Amino acid sequence: MSYILNHGDRWKARIGEKKKVSMRAVISLFILLLAINLCIAVDRSKFKTCEQAAFCKRHRIQEKTADYSVDPTSVKANETGLQATLTSEVNNLKVELVLLKDNVVRILLDEAGTPLRPRFQPLIALNGTPVHEHVIAAEANPESASFVTPTGFKIIMNFKPFRIDVFNSKKELVISVNSKNLLKFEHFREKGADAGEDGFWEENFGGHRDSKPFGSSSVGLDVSFIGFKFLYGLPEHADTFALKSTTNSEPYRLYNLDVFEYELNNGMSLYGAVPYVIANNPTQTVGAFWLNAAETWVDIASSTADKGVLASIVDKFKASKDVPQMDAHFISESGLAELYLILGPKPYDIFRQYASLTGVYPLPPLFSVAYHQCRWNYNDEDDVAMVNAGFDQHDIPMDALWLDIEHTDGKKYFTWDPVKFANPQKMIDGLSSKGRKLITISDPHIKKDDNYPVYKEAKDQGYYVKNVEGNDFEGHCWPGASLYLDYMNPEVRNYWASRYHFDKYIGTDKNLHVWNDMNEPSVFSGPEVTMNKDARHFGDWEHRDIHNIYGFLQTISTHKGLIERADKKVRPFILTRSFFAGSQRVAAVWTGDNTADWDHLRISIPMMLSLSVAGIPHVGADVGGFFKNVDEQLLVRWYQMGAFSPFFRAHAHIDCKRREPWLFSDPAMNAIRNAIRTRYSFLPYWYTLFYEHSKTGLPIIRPLWSEFPEDEQCYDEEREFLIGNGLLVRPIAEPDVTQVSLYLPGRRQVWYEWNNDKTRPSPGAVYVDATLETIPIFQRGGTIIPTRQRPRRSSALMKNDPLTLYVAADTKDFANGTIYLDDGETYDYENGQYLYWGFTYKKESDFVYTITSKNLDPKGEFDPDVYIEKIVVRGVRYYPRNVHLYYDDYNPEGLEFEHIRDKHLIVIRKPGAYVSREWRIDIHT
Repeated sequence: MSYILNHGDRWKARIGEKKKVSMRAVISLFILLLAINLCIAVDRSKFKTCEQAAFCKRHRIQEKTADYSVDPTSVKANETGLQATLTSEVNNLKVELVLLKDNVVRILLDEAGTPLRPRFQPLIALNGTPVHEHVIAAEANPESASFVTPTGFKIIMNFKPFRIDVFNSKKELVISVNSKNLLKFEHFREKGADAGEDGFWEENFGGHRDSKPFGSSSVGLDVSFIGFKFLYGLPEHADTFALKSTTNSEPYRLYNLDVFEYELNNGMSLYGAVPYVIANNPTQTVGAFWLNAAETWVDIASSTADKGVLASIVDKFKASKDVPQMDAHFISESGLAELYLILGPKPYDIFRQYASLTGVYPLPPLFSVAYHQCRWNYNDEDDVAMVNAGFDQHDIPMDALWLDIEHTDGKKYFTWDPVKFANPQKMIDGLSSKGRKLITISDPHIKKDDNYPVYKEAKDQGYYVKNVEGNDFEGHCWPGASLYLDYMNPEVRNYWASRYHFDKYIGTDKNLHVWNDMNEPSVFSGPEVTMNKDARHFGDWEHRDIHNIYGFLQTISTHKGLIERADKKVRPFILTRSFFAGSQRVAAVWTGDNTADWDHLRISIPMMLSLSVAGIPHVGADVGGFFKNVDEQLLVRWYQMGAFSPFFRAHAHIDCKRREPWLFSDPAMNAIRNAIRTRYSFLPYWYTLFYEHSKTGLPIIRPLWSEFPEDEQCYDEEREFLIGNGLLVRPIAEPDVTQVSLYLPGRRQVWYEWNNDKTRPSPGAVYVDATLETIPIFQRGGTIIPTRQRPRRSSALMKNDPLTLYVAADTKDFANGTIYLDDGETYDYENGQYLYWGFTYKKESDFVYTITSKNLDPKGEFDPDVYIEKIVVRGVRYYPRNVHLYYDDYNPEGLEFEHIRDKHLIVIRKPGAYVSREWRIDIHT
């Protein structure tokens, strides 16, 4: 209570600007905030366990297993797959087994006949309608039906009991669906029917009643991965990268929630949900995507294939007791049983196939890949100007400054505080003059205030989510009483998009971008701090049906608005807290409200890797930790990790001490400056990786096994990661260390320490120095990495700076790399205004080594007048005599170079070769 009395004015300011609010009201709301975990650590009693979710409990116990069998007379084959009817004592289902383009199999289960209600299918997650592929060698017999894919996989639908087996081109069983007979499909029935099970028609939790007017309609299905020891995916959880067995613990839960200062090392829900797993072994990589937007629980089990129905199949090619097996049991509260099997067979194939299914992250504006400065909240325009100037005064680059909820007029989004932010356009201009952007927050809760045009317009148009009685759903969030826009309605999505137009969002221009927060949706007064499941959406869907895509729908609307406002001339940037499969098509993601401690720094790495392999590449964690004050050492180490995260933003809670880098000691500030400058030096490499992701679906940061699937030693590695295929980074997530160990993967592979050029062979563990100024960074032999070495105050001012190439020779004296350049901001690249070139280093003869430049995409016509100012060649095992540059229309020019023999290094200075021209450099020995 003393805290409330001492801080009442602050809370009063947050909830009641411009209004007279009693201290009693402030205290009441503060107690509410305490109750919903906004000012205390996680209260697990506020969030359900599987035992407390009736449908999860029923599926997990499986007291009444329905033995589904295929009716042989119902089987129909067509050019792209199979259809059949499943029968059981409980109900009948229809099954579709369809082959999709690029080695993906879709399994769809629904009620047969005419159900009482349709089931929700979150097709918004898919990147358009999947393209069907023709099957080959289709056949049927009394016990099964099957087909073969063009890549040699055989898919068999077994009739009794129902089971789907997938054999690879080597005739090895790799996936089996329903091998444990866990298929459970609760059909719709008339109100009042005796389901014979608790929680079928209504459920209570935490003082909230879920009325379930249509009863329970849950679905569940098991998938076994044969020959695999590891599964990955299922973001978002603050847990290990390799999924853990849940046999004796809670399943992983996928139910988007606002969880304050989340706990680590468990499967509790967080802000986003991607029901997708990947299995990897040295010869095969496969995945399974469960397309369902309802609350979902996933059990993971690890075993061998020597039990159950699969043993006899596996024994045909290897003793089943020696074959590892991983099982995933998907359980969802409603919707269809829709499963996509992604067949690989290699990691790069999996990434491409899943990206083809759910989409890629479009090429972002360059500034978004640079450094962002944020806190809750910068106080006013003078504060923004001071921070903006501070980065220049201390020679620290920065590209975007962020404003949290306090910049608005009383938590009314698309408005400005009339006193503190009276001239927003001038503020934006001040940032823009230095090549920087402003990012403001806009959340889906709308303040209940008839004088607020957004509230009134949406109210008049009937644009809000309804409660079970059919009235507007009302809950509490930052503004107090709030209503929530129903983004299921296309008209609402168009309305929300229109709010970002320059004539509606007054005081903004193209240099303002957007942060969508609290969009799980967060409802302080709701069950589990979110919306009641029996709330109703456009299309007569319950909130339980669509919960996990609510935030995705908001960001789709925001993305539409940001494109429209500038006639699709400027690429938008959006950050979202809530996400689903497909969210990568419109937004970046961060790991939410973390804490300033070493464990949260450590867990950021597996969290980012899980998001990355699940198709969401632009990811990061709040640098410094959102909650609590941070000590200098931890802050430095967090900046160093952030500098090698795809999304790099510092952020802090309103009650934390200010954290601008210059507020710390000189050693700490210098280390932070060095980390941020390091990020900027690698921007050409980062930007190229984002471009290549937009074409291939490859993650930006990658687990070691994605590049070295044959190296089983790295399968559970989560202390380090790869950036593209060329850099390995091992952030320091332990206090008071000056030396750390790390694992270098790959057979007959060579690595080079970035900071001292030392050569390190692999595979194996190495110990390296890690002073407060540095973290271990390694360049992979066989790669060429473009950098820019001139410090600037923002990325916009670096666009035409020359490049330095780092060439790292492999054991065969070969290396290659790429560079992508465009204007960094507009959509002109879609009309050919881009450059995508490749560099190659190789041994041409016994006496000549060459470095060449080649245009990889002749459609690109961008000519930025950027040249190469230095080339560093690592791994030199010869003595160079002279170096010459050749253009097609020029005589060879002798180049200045230095041979550093003890480091096996050649440094070629001022070659003057332009990026947009083909050239060759010969190194004569």
